[in-house]
Amino acid sequence: MITSFLGFDLSPSPESRFGRGLVLGTLGACVDALPWFLLALALGSLAGGGLPEPGDIALVAALGVAGLVAGSLFKAAALNENFRATYTAVAHARLDLANHIARLPAGTLLSRRDGALADLLTARFAIYQDIITHVWGLVIAGVALPVSLFGLLVWLDWRLALVNLAFLPLALAAIPWSYRLLDRAGAHVSRVRDGAVAGVVEALGAARDARFFDPQGSRIKSVHADLDALRSACIRTETAPAPALLAWGLVLNLATVGVIGFATLVRDPSGTPVLVLIAAFLIALRLNNALVELGLYLAELRFSRTILGQIRAVFLEPALPEPASPVHPSSFALRGEDVTFSFGPERAIDSVSFDIQPGTVTALVGPSGAGKSTLASLMARLWDVDGGRITIGGVDLRDMDARTLNETVSMVLQDITLFDLSVRDNIRFGRPDAPPHEVEAAARAACIHDRIVSLPEGYDTLLSADTVLLSGGERQRLAIARALLKNAPVLILDEATSSLDLENEALVQRALNALCAERTVVAIAHRLWTIRNADQILVLDKGRIIERGRHDELLALDGLYAHLWRAQNAPAPASAA
Repeated sequence: MITSFLGFDLSPSPESRFGRGLVLGTLGACVDALPWFLLALALGSLAGGGLPEPGDIALVAALGVAGLVAGSLFKAAALNENFRATYTAVAHARLDLANHIARLPAGTLLSRRDGALADLLTARFAIYQDIITHVWGLVIAGVALPVSLFGLLVWLDWRLALVNLAFLPLALAAIPWSYRLLDRAGAHVSRVRDGAVAGVVEALGAARDARFFDPQGSRIKSVHADLDALRSACIRTETAPAPALLAWGLVLNLATVGVIGFATLVRDPSGTPVLVLIAAFLIALRLNNALVELGLYLAELRFSRTILGQIRAVFLEPALPEPASPVHPSSFALRGEDVTFSFGPERAIDSVSFDIQPGTVTALVGPSGAGKSTLASLMARLWDVDGGRITIGGVDLRDMDARTLNETVSMVLQDITLFDLSVRDNIRFGRPDAPPHEVEAAARAACIHDRIVSLPEGYDTLLSADTVLLSGGERQRLAIARALLKNAPVLILDEATSSLDLENEALVQRALNALCAERTVVAIAHRLWTIRNADQILVLDKGRIIERGRHDELLALDGLYAHLWRAQNAPAPASAA
């Protein structure tokens, strides 16, 4: 039941802790009803005539104090169990979600706005965690205490209990009303929050460009507008259930008035004593106040379910399927057989076939939008093909598990990701157990060792995604060192030198030559001179391979490749005097 409510599959430890917290919280709420029971006893004794004995007064006082102490202890123990269980459960859920995101196709990730998944894993999970941690125990008490007080009211005068109960169905109609209001407001604030997060991420990422191209500050003004819209949406969410909760409280307060009115109108002098009726009125008042508080807690929990829905939506995104019986390739020829792939209705790769042998370099070239990066992504199984198949050593990529594929394929991208780790740990990211001497050997082969040892702490220097310690070319060479150390037999290079100056390009090219030896290599090339010695060049246009061959053969064809080559190597026009 607890697992179903929270929306996560819990391990036995959190589930059992939630169970203990439920029991302890219920006991604490029941003990909270003890003073009201003692009040009813005392007033009943007075109504019966005569003053209670001193010993009876002492006993009632002792029981009252014991009840207060026991209730506090039960509630403290319940909070401890609930806190531990909730933090453990949410931590497991966070890790599960992060692992699931890592298995999602690249297209699914690219379709989401910048920062949305990071915000979900951090801020929104934190909101959900805080609500569940602090409100779950209050809901337990909010249910158990009214039930205990209602039982006490039945014991005092069952007619008054029925009068109070008669108002409850009308009050309960306000709860689904509040849920509808909250769901609508929660969906709105979620959309606005996504936009605000994306706007802030974009503004921070483009801060340098904005300084030169946006002197009027329109981008910052847009961020201010997004954040102001988020503020308004948050306020709207907080106030959205107010009409329903006011109705809930009004009906329950009317229930208290109804109990008093009924007792006044139909009171039989020979029936329930006045002092006992006073006790019943007070208990009914406390009962209905507890129900009013419960309505507030239920509204908070409902808002947590809105966030939970966003978390579940990511969990429901289909991950790349894992094979039931994984197959490991014994050789590393990379082949594609009639491969097709589409982004929605638009076909990005259309009936493509290729054969790339170990120890050779195959270049993918073509105009912008031809499908080069998409085909390379399919080769690394960042997406699954829609039709045909891609194999390594005759094994379909879909028949390899994630670990095997990761060990078999490396990618060096144009945009290099550096992690908040030391230089050494950044290089051995693909092989965390690599010894220091192998890390250094990879750095030397990648022509980056001398630059590393010149850093303040050498290989122990801490880097980050936005580090200014390394230039673009140095970051590329660090990524090549990472790929060298990983030593995967299939290597995919995605325009690894396209944005470098000539000096860095020459160094990176030397490092790439070391990296490509004895591997199955696919290189996306922007500067065609860098791949003129490739064993095979595949020329793509509009998702199809329209030419294939070596550099000289393609020039002789005088087709698209020759046109691109001439365009890149044409002499620059003379400038006007």
